[in-house]
Amino acid sequence: LEELELATSDFMAKVSVPDFRKGWEEVGNANEVLEKFALQFKKQEDAVAAVIDFLGMQPCDGTGHIKPGEGGKKPHMLHLSGVFVGGMNVLARAQVAASGDAAGVLLKIAVRSDDPDVSRMVADCIR
Repeated sequence: LEELELATSDFMAKVSVPDFRKGWEEVGNANEVLEKFALQFKKQEDAVAAVIDFLGMQPCDGTGHIKPGEGGKKPHMLHLSGVFVGGMNVLARAQVAASGDAAGVLLKIAVRSDDPDVSRMVADCIR
């Protein structure tokens, strides 16, 4: 037998929403989970790609990439959407910013869904 590792992101389908902002407001903040992380990436671009990978969600509104020349100059807002196993819609807003020192990147993330346990599991995907 081979060793198999399953992550929470394996239970997430990348599904786009037509209007992220509207969806974000409709879900509301009753089951919102807010977290802050210090990530060990040298570049904002690498951190954005890693957050998308960790969560297994779909970037929305063209936020999946930092515009050329803007990396490190200002915080980048990443909007993500997905459907967790069982049909639970999940939305996440992540702010990725270069830290003041050269030690890495700061991540502030808010995850919303109709189930607080799902919101928590998704936020906990960041490593």
